[in-house]
Amino acid sequence: MENFIVTFLDWLLSFDRKALILGASAIGAGFAMIAGIGPGVGQGYAAGKAAEATANSPKTSRQSTMVMLLGAGVAETSGILALVVALILLFGNPLIFQEGDALILALSVIGAGISMIAGIGPGIGQGYAAGKGAEAVSINPENYRPSTLVMLLGSAVAQTSGIFSLVISLILMYANPLVSLHGASIVLAASGLGAGIAMLAGIGPGIGQGYAAGKGTEAAAKRPRFQPMIVRTMILGQAVAQTTGIYALVIALVLMFANPLIKLL
Repeated sequence: MENFIVTFLDWLLSFDRKALILGASAIGAGFAMIAGIGPGVGQGYAAGKAAEATANSPKTSRQSTMVMLLGAGVAETSGILALVVALILLFGNPLIFQEGDALILALSVIGAGISMIAGIGPGIGQGYAAGKGAEAVSINPENYRPSTLVMLLGSAVAQTSGIFSLVISLILMYANPLVSLHGASIVLAASGLGAGIAMLAGIGPGIGQGYAAGKGTEAAAKRPRFQPMIVRTMILGQAVAQTTGIYALVIALVLMFANPLIKLL
């Protein structure tokens, strides 16, 4: 196995330095767009719930549709962020002309793309909240504004893990500390890739926080006078749900800025 890894690394490094980074950029861009799974699922759920709400209350179909579109627009955020990173990797990759070990740069680029996959979670979660927002209109048409505000607030919180992933991705591309370090390139390169992989943990919090936002929206529609209490409970639960996403962010930052493995060489 060791011989295979050595042979594989030698084969990679036999390519032209620029070609290696460009190839890795193409792979990273492809990985980044996997995040589009989340908004697609979430927006589809929101559209289905809006159609259901229209059937239950035809008089409020216009309001249900507007709330659905508003929530679906928020759910698209992860897809847009992933698209931006993919376009940067393809058209404005700052690592292509940067000095440093080619293997470190190549795997950091792939790590930057993988990091954005975490956007699957917020996309699904925000879509669920959007569906519940559309449904809330049919439940209580006269007080749909409070429930819509809860939906938007909860959806914004649900995007946290997507923002964490974007931050790690941008660091890997624009402020990568691994490039200037000295040591075994395989460890440094693996650290950049590992930082991106760690952020996949954000999928869970994104879905969970979106579920909390959806249920908070539903509760606000049924009991609008308890909106402040509902919002407090929702945000508290979302904060707890984000814990593992924060753990992942910490590990990603440690891998890049304070990796103890490098000192063991």
